[in-house]
Amino acid sequence: MVKIKTTVPKYAKKAKKASIILCTALFFSSVFSCGSNVEYQNTEVLTPTQGIITEVKEMETDQFKITNETIVSSVDDSRIIAEYADGVRDTFTLAEAQLADEEHPRRRGTHGVLMYGMMGYMMGRNMGQAPVRSAYASDAAHKKSTSTSSSLRKTASRKTVRTPKKGFGSSRSTRSYGG
Repeated sequence: MVKIKTTVPKYAKKAKKASIILCTALFFSSVFSCGSNVEYQNTEVLTPTQGIITEVKEMETDQFKITNETIVSSVDDSRIIAEYADGVRDTFTLAEAQLADEEHPRRRGTHGVLMYGMMGYMMGRNMGQAPVRSAYASDAAHKKSTSTSSSLRKTASRKTVRTPKKGFGSSRSTRSYGG
């Protein structure tokens, strides 16, 4: 038997190596390119232009309820008036409410209830969410805040922000996994 020696040209070996590298790169780019299939949505962000004076009362130790909220002309005029169970009254600004103030540990107890009322809008809560009933001392206080919050939203500045959609099915990928 005669052996025939075949030789592969050098350019063919280089082409084969280049095609393997290219295929590998394409594979990995397709696997890790899910970010390019992200769908976006436009969201309107409301920022209050008016302020709020919120009155809270300590019903039990460290448990506060909102008793009254009043809109004022400027965010800088926002105040919290806290009445503690021992009869002490304390007034502090929005900036003071946002700080974890070591000098005034009693103020920290008001933070949670403030977030669920209209003061929460000043502290970064979405203005699309209505005040939460459980944060209020009475139905009347909640009802007043609900109607007042709509006028606060009407005067708020508006900005549209583009954000990625969240949740299952937010990608346009048609890949499926499994068997």
